[in-house]
Amino acid sequence: MDEKYGIGCFLSALPGMGGKIKGTPEDFIVEEIPAPLARTDGGKYLILKVRLREWDTNKFLITLARHLRISRKRITYAGTKDKFAVTTQYFCINTPENPGLLQIGDAEVIEAFRTDKMIRLGDLIGNAFTIAITEEDGQRASVSRGMETYEDVRGRGGFPNFFGPQRFGSIRANTHEIGRLLVMGDYEAAVRKYIYDPEYDTEDYRVNFGRHSDPAESLNEFPRHLIYERSLLGYMAEHGTAEGALSNLPRNLSMMFVHAYQSYLFNRILSFRIQAVGNSSQPMSGDRVIPVDEFFNPRSDPVRVTKFNIDKVSALIKENRARPIIPLFGYQSDFSQGDAGEIEHKVIDAEKVLPGNFRIKNYPDLSSSGDTRISSFMPRDFSISDDAILHFSLGRGMYATSLTRELLKGF
Repeated sequence: MDEKYGIGCFLSALPGMGGKIKGTPEDFIVEEIPAPLARTDGGKYLILKVRLREWDTNKFLITLARHLRISRKRITYAGTKDKFAVTTQYFCINTPENPGLLQIGDAEVIEAFRTDKMIRLGDLIGNAFTIAITEEDGQRASVSRGMETYEDVRGRGGFPNFFGPQRFGSIRANTHEIGRLLVMGDYEAAVRKYIYDPEYDTEDYRVNFGRHSDPAESLNEFPRHLIYERSLLGYMAEHGTAEGALSNLPRNLSMMFVHAYQSYLFNRILSFRIQAVGNSSQPMSGDRVIPVDEFFNPRSDPVRVTKFNIDKVSALIKENRARPIIPLFGYQSDFSQGDAGEIEHKVIDAEKVLPGNFRIKNYPDLSSSGDTRISSFMPRDFSISDDAILHFSLGRGMYATSLTRELLKGF
């Protein structure tokens, strides 16, 4: 299944600690570590620190907007979180009013305050995790083997910075496939795959749509809580085509399709790099390397690796002060040079995609110029208790499941 996400290898050959995660949402607890935010009496924005249980971030945003009777565009947040978890997140609301007690199921407001600074996506230092590893097939997880694997990974350059399963859809792992269709300009196929994917969907209402493709009839069949699917079906019923239907979805949801495809390409490139050198952070010829802080968040501009600076760069990487970066391909992305560039070309050519394809003609606001991402990380304050509970913190955008995958030898 890992291949579905573009992940083709493990870094460590050790067997790992075994066990599994997510027996219940309480087994996976995440708390945002926010960037500094000055509190201001009478500030323009209301900040809510909210603890959520088994809430999709986008759906909670919509529910919160309805509760407050404001546009969802007036609410922002620093990062999306996995639905099957207990998460503590910060939401920023552009409102002069102070709402009363919020009564939303499985949501608890821990704190409310005002500020003059708007929170944007990525405005956080990282996330703190508490993850319970439970028995699998009656076998308890081995704490000692977990620590052995952790030390082996440390010696091989750190945990590969793969995008985890959440990036591709927790239930239907096809978000990146929809993104590829968008990038390649097959908009109707992208919409239809979102509504019904025969690889995953067995519900009668989805199967019926796949059979008759009648959006008006499907509107009568699809449950009310599937608001995004119903929104697409409503557009198709009204306009007789799926060509522009994605304009009915929140932009941040539609962007997730494009981002998921970029993530899939990244995972494939990183997998090939690890298979080539057996290390997640070893610089290759043609690489760019970026300085990082204690959370492995980039802190300045990257530098190109050359024969003149490779010894210095390698020392910085060994000290966890720098890491190679890999492109998240977009229309402004450049291929790396040397061996690193050869791997990138291998992946991109196999996909028959060009960087320019990420300029999406029919949905310009979904176009992506591209970005970069470090190849590996090490967690802060890592520990495993005797009862196999993991505690650690990661920088922004890093997936705890990429760490647990190496320790448990599977998602």
